[in-house]
Amino acid sequence: MSGENIKNEYMFSSKFRQYVDKYCVQHKITVDEALKHEIVRQVCLQYTEV
Repeated sequence: MSGENIKNEYMFSSKFRQYVDKYCVQHKITVDEALKHEIVRQVCLQYTEV
């Protein structure tokens, strides 16, 4: 998944945004950093397939 697509998913999918925000708090990182992590990218694919 490209960086632009994952950012769009973050903007428009409330469930994915909640997951990323929680991930950021747990790991004390920014959203941009989180969107680069492989685990977050895999979760994004799961949300888009539903």
